[in-house]
Amino acid sequence: MTAKKLYHRLYARVVRARLRWSASPPVFFVHKRYWLSTMVAVAVVIGAVASVFAWRSHVERANRELDAQALAGATSVVNAYCDAILKGNVDEAAAMDGLADSSDPNWMLSDAGEDFRAEARSYLSVQVSEGTLSPDRLSATFDITSTRKYGESAPEHVEMVARRDSVDAPWTIATSLARRVVVTFPAGTSAAFFNNDAIETFDPSEGWPEAVHTVSLTLYPGLYQIGARSFSIDMNIVAVPKSSQFPYDEDYATVGSLVRVPFVPVNEDVSVSPFSSDKTLLERETALQVGTVMISCINGEIQDANLCPDFTRGVYDPVPRNRMNSTRDAFNIAVTLDSPTSFTVTSLEARDPATGNTQDYTGTVTVSYDDKRHQTITAITLTPRE
Repeated sequence: MTAKKLYHRLYARVVRARLRWSASPPVFFVHKRYWLSTMVAVAVVIGAVASVFAWRSHVERANRELDAQALAGATSVVNAYCDAILKGNVDEAAAMDGLADSSDPNWMLSDAGEDFRAEARSYLSVQVSEGTLSPDRLSATFDITSTRKYGESAPEHVEMVARRDSVDAPWTIATSLARRVVVTFPAGTSAAFFNNDAIETFDPSEGWPEAVHTVSLTLYPGLYQIGARSFSIDMNIVAVPKSSQFPYDEDYATVGSLVRVPFVPVNEDVSVSPFSSDKTLLERETALQVGTVMISCINGEIQDANLCPDFTRGVYDPVPRNRMNSTRDAFNIAVTLDSPTSFTVTSLEARDPATGNTQDYTGTVTVSYDDKRHQTITAITLTPRE
């Protein structure tokens, strides 16, 4: 078949189809009003669907904007709060998390200029994560990551929640970064200090020697000075580590130690033991003082029966001043601390009044202390070692 014949055949079919449509069109299109009604209905449906989608898109966009505004407000408050703590601005931080009006008896901070040995920013850097907003836009949760600036250590993570009472109310900090810091002091401590004030006093004899003393403080992250004082000027309180030790006051009566409060999770306490005690000096000074009392008894300067054993009466010649140290050393006195007010004499060599031979004695020493923590021997009891 040629192309010309194919063309004519197709054309003839089109003409016949048009003639059939004109003679007998489909019923639906015979009534124009049906056709127009249908088109109008279709247009209305399409318009309604489009309106619904447009309205939903508008609502979603408005909600996203409200979420963004709410989260931006919460983020701004959290960043300002962390910045205040890093800089040691206690009043500003306490106003945000409610501690400014706190009735917590352990809340110690008031003046940042005096409270901190060093602000947290001197050794920590902090990053605030992108927050997660609650569906009601009344709370937002953030992850706070703190990292040491010096040395190698794992980052510390703290969850922080910002909250507000209504969508129009200001954001506040619901989870404070202040933590309960439990400071343990060794046996022999008579007073604890913070910010140049005595915050607690202890009875050093209570529970000796196992007993330790604790003080609870509510503090923000930072580096603080804690002080400890012993019951005697000769009972050494030593900072741990010793490199952090410093004189807490001008007369060296109190020893200071540095306590670092880190960022830790909510409801987790910080426990520190910044001091240890050393009784070596106290025992040595007490032994020397016992020797001095013996010489005073020999020389008749002391005649108290509670202080002067029998061998100090008529057994020794008076001891001249230039021989006091050598005579005292000759007693070879050794004592051990039993309690803040009592010692055990483990060894004391002196002449037996009956034979004149050297005899080893044991016994006890009782002492008291004045307001300046100076020791006075009140009684000495010695018996020959069997």
